[in-house]
Amino acid sequence: MHIRVEFWMWLGDKLGPDFQFLSEMRSFREMDVEEGLTVIHLFDRLAASYPLIEEKIFNRDRKKFHPNLSVIVTQDGQVVSPFSMEESPLQDGCKITVLPLYVGG
Repeated sequence: MHIRVEFWMWLGDKLGPDFQFLSEMRSFREMDVEEGLTVIHLFDRLAASYPLIEEKIFNRDRKKFHPNLSVIVTQDGQVVSPFSMEESPLQDGCKITVLPLYVGG
């Protein structure tokens, strides 16, 4: 099963060579994962392998994303419900995008 994880955060090339660096604000990684993997399991693994992901994105102790982040999962161009996306199994072709929350007007 093939998925894409994309970060729209100021991580730039700091995640290392496994992630493609598109700009200071955008990096991504495409990867193959096993069936049945959830977003929480995926980010627990990523945080274990990449300390910057644990520091800035995902708290492994609490199994939660850090506050002030928006995590969006899309499948075939459609947004997966934010109420179920953390625990629902990922599907082939899913894209997971992590963005900082922006407020203001």
